[in-house]
Amino acid sequence: MSSILKIYAPVISTYGRIAAMTAEEAGLVWENVPTHAGAGEHRARHPFQKTPAVEIDGIQLYETIAICQYVDDVHGRGQLQPKDPLERARMSQWISIANAYVFPTTENGLVLPRLVVPMMGGTPREELIEQALPTIAYQMTLVSNRLEEAAYLAGNRFSLADIFMYCILRAVQLTPEGRMIFDQLLPLKKWASTVSTRKSAQATQWSTEDFMD
Repeated sequence: MSSILKIYAPVISTYGRIAAMTAEEAGLVWENVPTHAGAGEHRARHPFQKTPAVEIDGIQLYETIAICQYVDDVHGRGQLQPKDPLERARMSQWISIANAYVFPTTENGLVLPRLVVPMMGGTPREELIEQALPTIAYQMTLVSNRLEEAAYLAGNRFSLADIFMYCILRAVQLTPEGRMIFDQLLPLKKWASTVSTRKSAQATQWSTEDFMD
């Protein structure tokens, strides 16, 4: 019986897409089950009520890094995780940076107020965006500087670090402010363009991407 990765996450979800991209890279069939993190039944899947949580191979997993490592190890032959110790450390470093710094800053300071709030009929808090932009630009410059040194975040091969960072920064790129920053950081823009051509990126596109570009 072929395995299917069942992803419990909102329809448009950065971390749900990270799990889906990893599944695509592994040649694994996946299915998104629209789920609100606060749903009562979701607590059984994720005790901290975050998304995504997944079902695969008769088991349940939560926390995106654990999900992606399992999928890549078991179904992708570990192709997204470098064997070289330094490159593997770089991968872990950039995943940590993406999760701990880049996502909270960009999500709360730009993506939510600029994209999500208007979708829900609200008015963006411009002062919140203005306050966050210098930090966002600084963080993206650090990523771009790394991509000036190497083709990908871990080194010369595409890895889980690129999936995490791409999905996070793709949402940023859909905002006017984010596009301006990308236009000023050519190594970052080139990398994003390269990753966007991968089958895994194209197969997991959000329904809103085309008209936001």
